[in-house]
Amino acid sequence: MDLARFTEELRCLSVEDIRSCAAGLDAQEASVADEVVQWQAELTVARLLHSRGTRAETQRANASAHGAARLVVEVARRRGVELPDSDVTRVARAAARVARGLSLEALPGPFMELVLARWARAVDTGAHREISAA
Repeated sequence: MDLARFTEELRCLSVEDIRSCAAGLDAQEASVADEVVQWQAELTVARLLHSRGTRAETQRANASAHGAARLVVEVARRRGVELPDSDVTRVARAAARVARGLSLEALPGPFMELVLARWARAVDTGAHREISAA
């Protein structure tokens, strides 16, 4: 998945998708092991930006994260969700983390899989979505 495709998927979220994703993210917080894996992935992205990223790459990553979060909020608002809404906030923050990782073209595949793993489990209703770094 690339950043453009991810952004397009965010544009297509329904209110039900947002609620389902938020519930999926909540369920994952019950597992300390899942949280540790996710933190490691996020730290890897941060370390790559800090150690190897140029200022422009860091700004692009942060802008991508901010844009993804704003997009989720805007989609929810257009779909009639009264803001602030805790589910929208949770999904927006998760989308920001994914977009930040996707903005790094040099991020190795295994780390990108970790960045996407939590998001994929949260949005996957067992039917129509498959997200991978490919």
